[in-house]
Amino acid sequence: MIIAHICVTGVPVLYQYGGAIQRRVFEISREQAKLGHKVIVYSIGYEKRISIIDGVELRYISCKSKSKMKSIEFQIRALADLKKATKNRVNILHFHSQPEGAILAIGFRAKKFLSYDNYYFRGIKKRCIRYYIYRALITKFTKLLPCSYYCFRESKSFWNIDQEKMQVIYNGVNTRQFNPDLKLREQERANLGVVGKHVILYVGRLCRQKGTHILIEAMSKIMNKRNDVMLVVAGPVEQFGKNIKSSVWPNLIKNIGGKYIGAVDEGRLPRVYNAADIFVMPTIELEMFGMAAIEAQACGKPVIASDHGGLREIITDKSGLRFSVGNAQELGEKIEFLIDNPDYYQFLSENAIKNASKYSWKNIAQALEELYQLT
Repeated sequence: MIIAHICVTGVPVLYQYGGAIQRRVFEISREQAKLGHKVIVYSIGYEKRISIIDGVELRYISCKSKSKMKSIEFQIRALADLKKATKNRVNILHFHSQPEGAILAIGFRAKKFLSYDNYYFRGIKKRCIRYYIYRALITKFTKLLPCSYYCFRESKSFWNIDQEKMQVIYNGVNTRQFNPDLKLREQERANLGVVGKHVILYVGRLCRQKGTHILIEAMSKIMNKRNDVMLVVAGPVEQFGKNIKSSVWPNLIKNIGGKYIGAVDEGRLPRVYNAADIFVMPTIELEMFGMAAIEAQACGKPVIASDHGGLREIITDKSGLRFSVGNAQELGEKIEFLIDNPDYYQFLSENAIKNASKYSWKNIAQALEELYQLT
């Protein structure tokens, strides 16, 4: 079977600093290649080139457009290249958050799938002309694949889609890359200058949507009354896709005695997770899945997350704790509770690893394999 994945245009696949969709595309493709399929991945790139990595054919496409049309140009160029490369013999066309693919690929005989992490396609949040255009587009796919049941329910309601047209395919985790490692833990804690302290970690964008302000408020109160806790924050400074003054969030973190280490590259990320004791994900809204929370659990870290969205599905009462959305006081209490109850902490840590294993990319790829065959 020939499978083609069409990625988004934000950053390239295998970008040094990650990207959840880009990671999903490559990890699934690698597992599909192991199953014996010919797998082609289309990614935005600075120049047109082809690479073969772990059996996956990565075809990078450069675009001239700088505006919202860049995504359309990318899909048009990718599909034209795909048709030529496969002589239109591709069996599966799998788009990732690219709803226009339904009409742009109309000349292909392949089954067409759309995976997505946010049901507000192209920022459409109300019923308008663009809403009805995009609703017509997405219903043309063979199957729509929201990344969680929360995303499933919200997109079904917003777009008024027949649930038979949809199937949940979760995001996943590379359990070979992310796993408990005492050596990595010691290396990174030495690098961070952490001695004899409980590290509370957050990895992700720094913005109000992700609840950065809630985390800072909670940790400020904790660190004012006890000296055995350290806050470590990793990720880009960004709010809803717009760059903000780079000093705002880092300075707030520094002012409470925390450490901001910036965006972390893929090679260092497992070390950072292992250096932590507790992982926190305080998202306020629109958390469809929470890939960082699964990666942290794979490293044996209990997760304390807001009781919201897809986080309710991937953090069980045996692998972490949840707190009321936006409640910094409750978040702080949960953090201190875990610090002061080592036996319960150990119970959650062991079960976090088991819980994360269910989301291995091998399992996710197998679910897709069955779906491809059945539809």
